[in-house]
Amino acid sequence: MSEHPQGDSAPMPRRQRSRVLATLRALIRARITAGLLTVLPVLITVWIITVVFGWLRDASRWVLDSFVLSAAGRKLMLSWGIPPEDITGAGLKALPPWLQWFLTLFSIALTILLLYLIGLFAANLIGRRIIEWFDQLIARVPFIKSIYGALKQITSLFSGNSLQGFQRVALVPFPNQITRSIAFITNSFKDSITGEELVTAFIATTPNPTTGFVFIVRRSDIIEVNWPIEEAIKICISGGVLSPPDVTMVTSRRPNSE
Repeated sequence: MSEHPQGDSAPMPRRQRSRVLATLRALIRARITAGLLTVLPVLITVWIITVVFGWLRDASRWVLDSFVLSAAGRKLMLSWGIPPEDITGAGLKALPPWLQWFLTLFSIALTILLLYLIGLFAANLIGRRIIEWFDQLIARVPFIKSIYGALKQITSLFSGNSLQGFQRVALVPFPNQITRSIAFITNSFKDSITGEELVTAFIATTPNPTTGFVFIVRRSDIIEVNWPIEEAIKICISGGVLSPPDVTMVTSRRPNSE
């Protein structure tokens, strides 16, 4: 009659060992995923700021590089005690770190000034004519016209002039009476026969909110919400990934008076 070993020294059954390992793997995977989801927004934010910072710096950095490599710039750098062999081809990299930071901030300020001048130029009649001519030229280039046109539509959507026609955000019964679609109220008027109040609602499509449908609906059939226009546009672009906390399906609800 064989005897089985007893006590704490008995090996753990294979099934129990597999279950423990699976639990540990799931726990480690869950913690890594949680850590990634925590760090990822920070990393993306830092990356976007770095890219924008670098773009603002490099957009006008060439002006300072050209000055440093010019005769006047070489003379100025020599007066600061920088060796001539460090000037050739080095540009701003040959300058002391504190001066590089100063010139970097100066480059950003120069880029912002340049953007202001471009905006000032685009606001007058001659600038608008030139921009329209450039748009017509781009519209003749295959593939590029699709990218440029879509980007310009999206950026123009967030301009003040494009949003002036949007009065409020509402949820309208579309495509049926059970579901609700995000719409922008653009006008209100009276029914010529019944006198009932009607509204025109623009329903934007996803992910391009510059296209959509325009419906005439009864005001009593819509749900007006207190969402900012920009917030509703972000929801449309994201395909519903972004959503505000204030949502209701009660048609009798009206937004609070401001």
